[in-house]
Amino acid sequence: MTVTTHKDADGVVIALEGELNTLAAPAFEEAVTRELENTTHLVVDMEKLTYITSAGLRILLMAQQGMDDKEGTLVIRHVNAEVSEVFNVTGFSGILTVEA
Repeated sequence: MTVTTHKDADGVVIALEGELNTLAAPAFEEAVTRELENTTHLVVDMEKLTYITSAGLRILLMAQQGMDDKEGTLVIRHVNAEVSEVFNVTGFSGILTVEA
């Protein structure tokens, strides 16, 4: 999996490409942890993400809690049908702000 970070008009964007599984989760967690310290608006772009496991969900929950603590926002963008189904089944669609 590839994790890239950049800033745009919406804040900090973390873009994911590939599969977010147990092996890839540490790179994503490191990026989220680093950016939680520096921003109040975080976007996770999942346009090129093909798969997510519970390890990835845990990090998203951590990011949401971190943003809630500092009254910031977390937005998940460009979620494909498979990842969307995981969000729906696990209840994450009710916790996260997901945009098309």
